[in-house]
Amino acid sequence: MSIRFSRQWRTATYLPPLGEVSQRPVRMRVELRRDPLTGRSGRLAHFQGFRLRRADLSAEVASSRQHCPFCPERVLLVTPRLGPEVAASGRIVEQDAVLFPNLSPYDRRSAVITLSGAHFLAPEDIRPHHLVNALLAAQRYLTAPGVVRRADFGLVTWNYMPLAGATQVHPHLQVIATDRPGTLLEEEFRASRNYRRRTGRLFWEELLETERQLGERWIGAGRHTSWLTPFVSRSVVSDLLVVFPGQGSLSGLTQAALEEFAEGLSAALQLLAEDGVVSFNLAIYPAPSGQVDPPLWLHARLSPRIHFNPQIGGSDATVWQHLLDEPFMVRSPERLAELLRPGLRAALTLA
Repeated sequence: MSIRFSRQWRTATYLPPLGEVSQRPVRMRVELRRDPLTGRSGRLAHFQGFRLRRADLSAEVASSRQHCPFCPERVLLVTPRLGPEVAASGRIVEQDAVLFPNLSPYDRRSAVITLSGAHFLAPEDIRPHHLVNALLAAQRYLTAPGVVRRADFGLVTWNYMPLAGATQVHPHLQVIATDRPGTLLEEEFRASRNYRRRTGRLFWEELLETERQLGERWIGAGRHTSWLTPFVSRSVVSDLLVVFPGQGSLSGLTQAALEEFAEGLSAALQLLAEDGVVSFNLAIYPAPSGQVDPPLWLHARLSPRIHFNPQIGGSDATVWQHLLDEPFMVRSPERLAELLRPGLRAALTLA
């Protein structure tokens, strides 16, 4: 087995408060992990008494509705328009999904896609058709003339609700064509290429085979997608990882693959909402365009965002993530896999 899941354990010891009956030293274990592809470190540190509490979003929803630029009565009046070489009408429309240029672009080609005419969709209300329509719009944009250049990455991202960095409550995705896709994806691509050179095998294929055998983080596989939790997650309550075997970009996915992904993602959001998650980030990571048999397979991460303490609005982004670039988890990927496995397998008939 070429893939290694590296773990180390550290024990912290402290004396209990004076009011406790027992004054024996308390020992707490912290687990240090290494990502099997990039070698990046992360840690699993269980907070005493931590539990998820569903945050109340009603105030944000109510205050943002009146002047929302993405609602149907305004979206075609106040949003920018695409050039005629991309869309003759100035927007790309798929049912309720509307794609238009980002007023505050991230790169040369940067667009926004609204998922629905509804101003607010709770996670449990995001249905497969919302996601399929938005992804079809993203495909049309990324395959339009001049949008994706050779060696560009066609990114799709989602900041859902303000805790995850959203500037609008109305549900929307971002789609970006860029040759600078961010440090993590650049690192994953280099590491995937080096892994194939070193071992003669695709990391992503071997990852799925290994995780299926181990079973700890494996959830299941459909006809077009494989579902698991990553050994080192970015979210403090762990991520969901979806891999598209043999695929390098969103543009290459069939409608059947999009529908399977949307069914599973919708089911996962419902399960996470039941667990208390009301905010998340999503990123779909492609290989660069123009590659035949790329070393990196298309994959997506769904990363829940939480308040450690909703009473004070405490963010889950601490100095560890923000300044030390070190993910830490209070719920293990293995535990999240246990939580999601029954519901996702039932929703997708996963093997």
